[in-house]
Amino acid sequence: MTASAEADTVIIGSGVAGAMVARGLLAAGRSVTMVERGSLVSWEQQSETMTWESDSPAAAHNHESDTAAGEEWPWSYVYGVGGSCARWAGMAPRLIPEDLEMRTRFGVMRDWPLSYDELGAHYARVEPVLGVAGPEASDVYPPPAFALPPHPLSPGDRLVAPLLEPYVALPQARPTRAVGKRPPCCGSARCQLCPVDSRFSVLNGMADTLGHPGLDLRTETIAARLVTDGAGRRIAGLECVAADGSRVMVRGRRYVVAANGIESAGLLLRSDIRTAETGQNLYDHANSRLTVTLRGPAGAGRGNSLSTGASYRYYSGEFRRERAAALLSLVNTGPIFDVAGFTTEGLLAGRSGRALRREVSERFSRVLSFDLYLDDVPSRANRVELSSTKDRFGLPRNRVTYRRGTPYLERGLAHVLEDLPRRLAPLGVESSRFAYAPQGAHMIGSLRMGEDAGAVVDRDLRHSTRENLFVVGSAVFPTPSPANPTLTIAALADRLGRHLVG
Repeated sequence: MTASAEADTVIIGSGVAGAMVARGLLAAGRSVTMVERGSLVSWEQQSETMTWESDSPAAAHNHESDTAAGEEWPWSYVYGVGGSCARWAGMAPRLIPEDLEMRTRFGVMRDWPLSYDELGAHYARVEPVLGVAGPEASDVYPPPAFALPPHPLSPGDRLVAPLLEPYVALPQARPTRAVGKRPPCCGSARCQLCPVDSRFSVLNGMADTLGHPGLDLRTETIAARLVTDGAGRRIAGLECVAADGSRVMVRGRRYVVAANGIESAGLLLRSDIRTAETGQNLYDHANSRLTVTLRGPAGAGRGNSLSTGASYRYYSGEFRRERAAALLSLVNTGPIFDVAGFTTEGLLAGRSGRALRREVSERFSRVLSFDLYLDDVPSRANRVELSSTKDRFGLPRNRVTYRRGTPYLERGLAHVLEDLPRRLAPLGVESSRFAYAPQGAHMIGSLRMGEDAGAVVDRDLRHSTRENLFVVGSAVFPTPSPANPTLTIAALADRLGRHLVG
């Protein structure tokens, strides 16, 4: 095994978490070695191949589901420079103050060891980097103000907003005016493979970090194991495996684990760095879709971005003692997945040609499609462990046990499904239909932070048993919230970068 030169900090993972930590360190003149198991796939290549990853052996996904104890969950992540942010749709809401104080306010879950004011200062620092467009400060979002003015509400937003207050412009990393070389959002609603490269990615928003002379970026390099020194208190090196199977030891003064919530836990387990809660309390948002058909036009299929508004009607309040909170966003593309069904029904009824087109268009125009994101009480039964099977590099696979939803979540979802059509009744509700949407994109909570003895990392994201090891990303969230996690991941990473410089 060969050894590499020592850097100030070794970062595992090149997603928004790792890149944001590196950004702070490099600006202060520190050297960084960044290890990424995937390749650099440019935006042009992504657009051409319709994929975010290369076919490198190192980029092969390395988890398996424990179907005997849980569900076959479709975990979705990217191994490549920029991480899963490459396929992000750009939804960037902040947490709200009560998300951080669930135990104190409502007697459930845990409090975060950070205040909203502490986190808010870092939101203000990262939102210009991500190009986040959002509403003015309000009861929903206390100061600081967002970096860019919001996208205008769509016709559907304006229709439902008075009935679903508080209703705000949805913060999103699709800028309303040019940010650096990124043009304004084109409004095509093809955000996960943005046709104009407007939606933030690490490649287009942090190119100065990736190209910094103080950064040694090592792609197609798997972080196999963190090696602890003889005293058992510090990390002495990171053992890596290249795509061709060769091994190298990467060394630094400090080590930052910034992979996804499954792989970060897997790396610590492979390294035999364990606490009682390592890998436990894994969570994914129960992403779902509620479509409501009105008797009159709903404005479906119109709006200058994928989603432009969000309802906090079911997000904040004392009810969180008993049931899950929900963030609702109206999907401006309308019921695109229902068009085939509308067409089939018309054909079976004997209609075709212009008559069928008019019927499908008329039905399409009357449907409101809402995305629902809910929180839940973390469960230790949902976890990451090491499998007895190994991947092609001889490393244990990450074995994931996951089962959707506790009664707390089920009560919250049932309330929304009952109450939302009732609130929209003045618009003339004809029917409503619920279905789960694509799952598996948010891997939260497997290495939680806290000030108690059971926490894996402390409020500064330092590991409880290794003094020069830090973890950042959604894995450290003490509790989930209804909000999409990417913006908060970036804020925590900015905070860690500044802490390490200090």
